[in-house]
Amino acid sequence: MRNGAPDEVLAGSPMYSARVTSWLGGQLLAESVPIVAGRVTGKASQKVIEELSLSVPRFAAAAPGEDVRDWRPGADPRHPLARYGQVLDVTIVVESVVTGQIWETRLGRYQVKDWDDDDAGMITVKGESLLARPRDDGMLSLTSPTGTLKTEARRLAPAGMGVSFDPALADRPCPAAMSWSKDRLENLQEIADAWPALLRVDAWGQILFRAPLPDVPHPVVTLRDGEGGTLIAAPRSDTRAGAFNVVVASTGKSAGADVQGVAMITSGPMSVNGEYGAVVKEWSSSLLENEAQAQAAARTMLENSARPAQAVPVRIAPDPRLEIDDAVAILRGDDAPLWGWVTAWDIPLTADGGDMRIDVGVPV
Repeated sequence: MRNGAPDEVLAGSPMYSARVTSWLGGQLLAESVPIVAGRVTGKASQKVIEELSLSVPRFAAAAPGEDVRDWRPGADPRHPLARYGQVLDVTIVVESVVTGQIWETRLGRYQVKDWDDDDAGMITVKGESLLARPRDDGMLSLTSPTGTLKTEARRLAPAGMGVSFDPALADRPCPAAMSWSKDRLENLQEIADAWPALLRVDAWGQILFRAPLPDVPHPVVTLRDGEGGTLIAAPRSDTRAGAFNVVVASTGKSAGADVQGVAMITSGPMSVNGEYGAVVKEWSSSLLENEAQAQAAARTMLENSARPAQAVPVRIAPDPRLEIDDAVAILRGDDAPLWGWVTAWDIPLTADGGDMRIDVGVPV
């Protein structure tokens, strides 16, 4: 959970806005991009996870007192909204109307993907989190591991892109008798799955390997309705899609004997022994060298697939502190409390942008 304004401020009617700056490498191109609307969305199951969408007036001043400029990039490769490596930094600013205190919450860095001029005075800009860089930066030749999971993750990352690791993750050597694919992001995801870990990107655009979520969530925030609450609606949904109850993790190709780990749900409504039936996912990686590693990978994959299956699509007052993987509790009226993890989120960047929407995956 990020730092930001406390619950009592967010539950009121604070002043809410976003500050968007544009960078090209280490050069600041625009200290303030004048957006009229925008959203940042994220989904844990997506490869790149987070996306940005902005609406910018074609002609506007970046700030009061500054000259009006043209915000259509055109053919200018150094325009703040061009797609030649420009990165947009997004920060939410919340101000209390009672005390005047200001809180800033950094959402992330987004590489400009494309822009569109509607020929009616508005420019639409779309961006992606910096996990797009390893996705796009294909390796020119095949290579084999030369070190540990951590050193290989750093080596596989695009040049100049930082990598950080949860202290809870125990490093181990990679087997030399394997070869990485030419897809950097696929290789990084394989490292995360085999570790096991969660592959994410932090608010500074750095690749992050996060420890697997615990079996039981410990909520960092309680979403409630009524006076002083931010909860607007919490309908329910459920799906079998992607909801495996058996995961088999094994070696892909190895000089040694094959190993295998199997994790399955054996109780509750998704039990393999009940009417749900068996829904099997198979995954293999040469990074798995023993049964313990294969078993840990299988168990984490099983938990990750079951978590978003029974989802609560929640509408709340915008809360920029929340991020994917946060544990939350939901209290609505006299209903029994629910708790789970944020698996997707959609936050507005302007005060008139509507509600924030999150999906909370609850245990089955």
